[in-house]
Amino acid sequence: MDQTPDDLSELFSNQQSRSGYVKQMFGEIAPKYDLVNRLMTFGLDARWRKAVARAAVAQNSGLVVDAGTGSGELALACARLGAQTVIGLDFALPMLENAQTKSQHLGVPNSHFVSADATRLPLAANIADAWTGAFVLRNIPDLDGALQEALRVLRPGGRLITLDAARLQPRSLIQRLLAPGARFHFNKLVPLIGKLISGHSDAYQYLPMSAENFFTPTEFSLRLRKNGFEVLRSFEYVAGTVMLHIAMKPEAAPE
Repeated sequence: MDQTPDDLSELFSNQQSRSGYVKQMFGEIAPKYDLVNRLMTFGLDARWRKAVARAAVAQNSGLVVDAGTGSGELALACARLGAQTVIGLDFALPMLENAQTKSQHLGVPNSHFVSADATRLPLAANIADAWTGAFVLRNIPDLDGALQEALRVLRPGGRLITLDAARLQPRSLIQRLLAPGARFHFNKLVPLIGKLISGHSDAYQYLPMSAENFFTPTEFSLRLRKNGFEVLRSFEYVAGTVMLHIAMKPEAAPE
């Protein structure tokens, strides 16, 4: 699946083409996905996912829904940290196969993996204690549809915890100093690492493009509020290139 930079840019104006590209791309890079993630983040992605998992289980979660679960790293972290049941959903079957294999190898019986689209979850309303997503929302063309589905399946008071790449907009002095290095890393080193390890350079050219076409942390907080969530906390990592948001589905209004 070789795409030129112009081809990749056009994906962001064509919802259907982008969805198909993303599904195929993640299927193709599945065998080396975890390894490339570790290398291009210097192992920090595991720490960030664990922060998401801790936030997800902090409310004594009975059910955690992990959308865009990929290879299952976040879902399994939630299960091992104490969630009673974790359902990981993804529409890329090779990724799900990796997640299921990993779950069996680690012996995590309270994790289940299902083929599904994040905008059409096969779940009843108001049943999940937490909805999680790691590096998934910026890949979904219908972002509002995915957020509305998260809101639907969460119980009142349930938490949405999302980790994603952000559009770089340095504000503090430290962020401005680190910004050139962050841009070089994402725009040059990440595609090179991806090409060398996975053999799919365009997939890792897409990554910085997807971040550049996404939101800053402040903008994403506004988008969450627009979709009915109450934003509780947000965090920024690596000069603001990675963001973590914790939001809540409002409690039902008193009758």
